[in-house]
Amino acid sequence: MKRLLINCALASLILLATGCESAVTVVNSDSDIVRLGPDVSGHVYTIDAKGNWVLSRNRVALPQGWYAGAYHPK
Repeated sequence: MKRLLINCALASLILLATGCESAVTVVNSDSDIVRLGPDVSGHVYTIDAKGNWVLSRNRVALPQGWYAGAYHPK
């Protein structure tokens, strides 16, 4: 009986260890380009007539499939 309890406990631990796996995606914001998924929104910058970047006052819904990446002016 004791051996059965030990085997059940070990099997439970193995199932819990393999069932709790999670994936983490790391994006290097300095160099990586990403493709947007569904439900992405936020404030965006646009260029005004003088060539200046202006932050939007409101949040903008961004279409799924658009690409986003770092901008490094030279």
